[in-house]
Amino acid sequence: MEYVVGIEKAFKEHIGSDSINKLRENITDKPMILIAGDQLTGKSTQAKNLAEYYSGTFYSVGNLFREVAAKRGITVAEQAKLLLTERGIDVEIDYKTCEMISGKKIDTNIGVIEGRQPAYMGSFMQELGKRNLVRIYFQCSIREQALRFLRREIGEVAYQKGLAKVPDVNYRTLKSLQDEIYNLELPDSNEVIQKFIDNQSRDEDDRDRYSSLYGFDYGNLSGYDIVINTTNKEADSVFKEVVSELENFGFRTN
Repeated sequence: MEYVVGIEKAFKEHIGSDSINKLRENITDKPMILIAGDQLTGKSTQAKNLAEYYSGTFYSVGNLFREVAAKRGITVAEQAKLLLTERGIDVEIDYKTCEMISGKKIDTNIGVIEGRQPAYMGSFMQELGKRNLVRIYFQCSIREQALRFLRREIGEVAYQKGLAKVPDVNYRTLKSLQDEIYNLELPDSNEVIQKFIDNQSRDEDDRDRYSSLYGFDYGNLSGYDIVINTTNKEADSVFKEVVSELENFGFRTN
């Protein structure tokens, strides 16, 4: 795993020469569930539900992003622009993620961390000696992502209309189903679909940044222990599927 070397180098450069030793010293035996996934796959909801189910602590890397922005006295949008040129922001957030993965800072017996890169940061922490962690990736079809975005931005009626009228085929890119969404003639659909395209573009930018900074693609499924497809599944059934998979890794409720 060449990216492990890339992460260690970045931490020493941006955090400090003793940063790796500090992470190693903070490692505990507390189990950690590390969650990533495509947009609108329900990963945040599932992460929160898992933390509650296992009486654990939920962490969001997105919250870390906001905390770092507040610390710098800038808005989240301003920080997002800085990410394109300032590598230290990513490294600071990733280091804080590794601190959470160590388990030292959590009061409960288990942690659940959700974000883009926790799984690969978890692999790095494994190299430092961390055990008892499992990496989960949630995915769903582009059609499903688009329809869920309509639900979030416009409402349930828009989602149901899309479900009924947008052909259930394998769209490889969002652009390939743009016309289908426009043809639904929903209020503000042009603006909404553009927002979704912008979100996807930001995801691609993030993947490019991590690839250039460390040498990994967090969308590479080989870096995960469990992959869950949530297409056409309700949240309850997805949760049961995840819990069943986690039982194979020894995760049980008290």
